[in-house]
Formats: sequence, structure tokens, C-alpha cells
Amino acid sequence: MSPSFWNNQVHNKGMIRRGLLAVAASMVLFASSIQGQEVAIPDIQAPVTDQVGLLSSSAVQQLNQKILNLQKEKGSQIAILIISTTNGEPIEDYSMRAAEKLKIGRQGVDDGIIITIARDDRKARIEVGYGLEGAVPDATANRILDTQMLPAFKKGDFEAGLNRGVDSLIALIRGEALPEPSAMEKVGQGFDTFAQEFQMWGVFYIIGVTFYFIGGLVPMLLSRWKSALTFLVATIVGVTVYLIFGVLPIGIFAAGLTAFLMGIFTVTITAASQASADGGSYSSGSSWSSGSSSSFSSGSSSSFSSGSSFSGGGGSFGGGGASGSW
Repeated sequence: MSPSFWNNQVHNKGMIRRGLLAVAASMVLFASSIQGQEVAIPDIQAPVTDQVGLLSSSAVQQLNQKILNLQKEKGSQIAILIISTTNGEPIEDYSMRAAEKLKIGRQGVDDGIIITIARDDRKARIEVGYGLEGAVPDATANRILDTQMLPAFKKGDFEAGLNRGVDSLIALIRGEALPEPSAMEKVGQGFDTFAQEFQMWGVFYIIGVTFYFIGGLVPMLLSRWKSALTFLVATIVGVTVYLIFGVLPIGIFAAGLTAFLMGIFTVTITAASQASADGGSYSSGSSWSSGSSSSFSSGSSSSFSSGSSFSGGGGSFGGGGASGSW
């Protein structure tokens, strides 16, 4: 073969090699650019922000309630962020960015804690505000992670791990001497708690109150004492159920259902008695109907939604806390 043939072969191989190197370099640069992009800190509407559906709706509600109760009692705040990945960013850096944006805890008191879980990275961090570094020093935060949270995470039981960790943190915060929440803070926290309860138990509130008044007022068409008796018995039942279960919406629902059944029973018995007294010729001439049919739908997922959203109070963080992986 001629020398020109071999020269062309060498030239072609060189072009192929350079092309492959260019493609490889482009892929490396592309991967680096993706990895270098910071994951945005989510806006929060509730103490728990689960972007990956790691927790059940009931677990989210339970954690939200615990944290809101703590805020109402002590003024301190805990936020839980559950994301898929930090995209290569150290979880400590991501957590500090979250702390700077969300400002969990009260301004000047700095009594906030942020729990970050990066599911796909299999990493977690407890970020502790300045004002709680005495109650939750780094060693304590690390112990809570290592002994209570991460072992459960390894088993895939994130709900148990988070509940144990949050319970421990709440116990430590309750033991710390902190300024009491102001009157306005208590009012706002009380509204948030009611709004969250209404979202979760709204159907019980609506049916309970509606049945309570329908069942109590209908007997008033017959006699006032029967109406008063219905209200009294229904109220006693509702209070008893509330004391047993400790859930106000269930107590209201029980009171409403009792009043409704008693009202219908009273009207039915009275009508039957009147018909018997009239020799069986009695006819009411009308039938009672509520006049409407309705159904309640919460219209929302497990995420918290209300007229007043959960947000940070201006707290500051200095990098205290602990990180771990499972």
C-alpha cells in the first residue's frame, strides 16, 4: 500500500481520538455543572416539608402537631426538611443555607432547630440555633442521630426515627429556660393549631355542629323541655368522648350524632303516640327533610394549608449541630 494510505489512516485515527476526548470532556463538564447547581431551599407552610413523600399524611400531621404544641408552649420552633438530594453539596452547607433563608426560631432568642433529611444521599443533619446550643450541644445532637434516628432510617422506618428524634429534642427544649411566648405569638400559634386540626378533622367539625343543632332544635317544635334534654344529653356525651380520646373534633361529632339521633327518635315517638291517641287517624301531612344534601371534601393533600402559614421568626444559627448517614 502507498504511504499516502497509511498517512490517511493515522490522520483518521487521530481525528477519532480527538473526537472521543472532546465528547468525554463535554460529559465531564456537563456532569460537573449539574453537580455544582445548588438545590433550592423550599418555601415552607408547615413544620414538616416532605418533598419526596417519605412520610404518610398521618405521620406528617402528628409531627406538625407536636411541633406546633411546642411552639405554643415555649415559643421555640422546629422545622423538618425532607428532600431527595443535596446534589453533591455537603449537607452541612445545605442546612446552613436553609437556616439563613427560613430563620427558624425567634429573633433575638434564636431557639430554632432544623432537621434535614436527604433521602437519596442517605444523610441527615440536626441544625441547632444559637439559643439552643446549651440545651442541645453538638454531642447531644450527634447522640440523638446515632441512637434514635439513624438506626430507624436504616430499617426504612423514617416515621419512627423522626418521632423519636423530635420527642428527644422537644424534651430538651422544655428543660431549657427560655423567654415565654408573647401574647400575640400565642394567639397566632393557637390559630395555626386550630387551622391544622380543622384541615385534618374538618368533616367531623362540620357534621358534628350541623347535627347538634338540627337534632336539638327539631324537638323544640314539640316542646322546649325535650329540646333542652336533647342538648343536655348530647353535650354530656360529647364531653365524655372528648375526655376519653382527647380529640375535640371527635367529641363534637359524638355530640352532634347523639343530638341528631335523639331528635329523630323524639319526633318519631311523639308522632306515633299522637297517632295512637287519635285512633290511628293521625297524619302529619308532611315529612321532615333537612332540605339539602352535602358532602365535605378536605380538598388538600397531607401538606399543611391554612389562612396563616408556619414560618420562621427571625432566628439565627451558627453551625451547631450534628450530621450522620445510614
